Amino acid sequence: MSDDPCHEAAEVLRTMGWDVQPTGDDLGLWLVDGEQLGDADLMALARLIGLMTSPEMIQ
Repeated sequence: MSDDPCHEAAEVLRTMGWDVQPTGDDLGLWLVDGEQLGDADLMALARLIGLMTSPEMIQ
C-alpha cells in the first residue's frame, strides 16, 4: 500500500469491484466508474461507503 491516502482508497475501491483509474496527466484526478473525481471527492466516496471514518489531510 501507498503512504498516500488517495492511492490507498483507490486500491481498496478496486478490490471492491469499482473501476478506479488515475486520469493520467493530472495526479489529482481519478476516473471512478466513468465519472471524473478529484482527490477530495475520492476521499469523500471512501468515507461514504465506510472505508474511512475520519477526515484525512490531502497534501
